[in-house]
Amino acid sequence: MTVLSGGICFGPATIANAQTILEEEGTITPALKDYPLAIEAGDIIAIVVTSEDFDTMVSLIGPDGEEVAFNDDYGGTLNSRIVYSATSSGDYIIRAMTYDGQQGGDFMLEVRPASPYEVAFNEAQMSLEAQDLAGAIDAFTTAIELDDSNPEAFLGRADATFGQALDEWESQGNFDENADASFEEQFLEDLPPLVRDLIVTDFETAAELYEADGDPFTAQRLREQILYIETGEAPGPTGGGPRTE
Repeated sequence: MTVLSGGICFGPATIANAQTILEEEGTITPALKDYPLAIEAGDIIAIVVTSEDFDTMVSLIGPDGEEVAFNDDYGGTLNSRIVYSATSSGDYIIRAMTYDGQQGGDFMLEVRPASPYEVAFNEAQMSLEAQDLAGAIDAFTTAIELDDSNPEAFLGRADATFGQALDEWESQGNFDENADASFEEQFLEDLPPLVRDLIVTDFETAAELYEADGDPFTAQRLREQILYIETGEAPGPTGGGPRTE
């Protein structure tokens, strides 16, 4: 039996079929709030914490008291999301927290079966963090095929593509420390046209999605990054690769 806070009960089969496992509104005053949740091995769940009042964080604590998953910012927002595939059954704790550990406010917690898109996007992010760039590209591509409305999937794939090309360029010993051009200028000059086009296309698609969503500022920043990738002209004092953060 899966027992959730507030006296709501679900049987094991319901976890796989329910649209929403747990939905709660609450107030953090000031730092954190815990919710117990029984999870069965094999369940793949999404835990989403959103707030308009504060920068959220969320942690999932396993039956042994150890943290098994954590997220601060997700998908380019200050909200938080964990996609977790349970390897063991037991009583877990969802811990919703404020970023600064002090300022609180109202928030929404939702727990539900993870969508195929969320699973693919999460796999892509984990691969990116592990520097498995080929795996990240494949997983981001899968996520985009499932849902092409999220600009962060396109940005993630661009990051992975850029990083993969950079690793290959470095491994071939292409950097000339005696050249007048900087490291980045040399790399961008040598970037294969096909790779450049893939990165630019993903950035332009992300910019269009942000623009359509009413965020012209982010769209403009991305187009400055496109100019940098195409010409080597840095968009600001820091320059850098394809990411805007």
